[in-house]
Amino acid sequence: MDINVPYLLSVANLHKILDAIQKAGVPEVFNLDFLKDLGFTSSNDRPVIKVLKYLGMLDSSGRPQQPYRDFVDHTKAKAVLAARLRVAFDDLYLSDKNAHNKSVESLKGWFKSKTGASDSVAKKIATQFRSLAQYADFQATLPGEPEVEILRLVYQPEPSLRTFQDVYVRLDRLGYSNRTARRKIASLASQ
Repeated sequence: MDINVPYLLSVANLHKILDAIQKAGVPEVFNLDFLKDLGFTSSNDRPVIKVLKYLGMLDSSGRPQQPYRDFVDHTKAKAVLAARLRVAFDDLYLSDKNAHNKSVESLKGWFKSKTGASDSVAKKIATQFRSLAQYADFQATLPGEPEVEILRLVYQPEPSLRTFQDVYVRLDRLGYSNRTARRKIASLASQ
């Protein structure tokens, strides 16, 4: 997890922005002009672009990536967001696989110790994470994306998946036998 977590000063419009993204087309570049076109002109809303980059939905230049394109599909949006939260905050999910259910206060402590942020900044990050988690659907799954499938199998194991070896076998059956997938699982297994 990158410890330089961008954050919104206020999450008051966060769910509205996420809803607006789903109703709009996919822009060539998600920039301030596009955010204004969505109807969000407040300077408090501008950091959402950095948040989307942090979640891997936009590249560093603001171009939408596949997770963004999947998010625009309202039938997948909440599952996509849940998957991106698990990936972006992998250290948090390694410490608690149900981190999305934690209170803002307990998240604040975790973010403060992990990022070295002040109390006020850690609380803003925690509040933002909690707001994103409330919007997301952690019960839904997105088959087909190896990184997401690995995390789903590790964090929401089926009863038949009791060991990491069981996860390896399942991933092989799903066609995810590449080295990256195995390294990710190996790093999770060593925790």
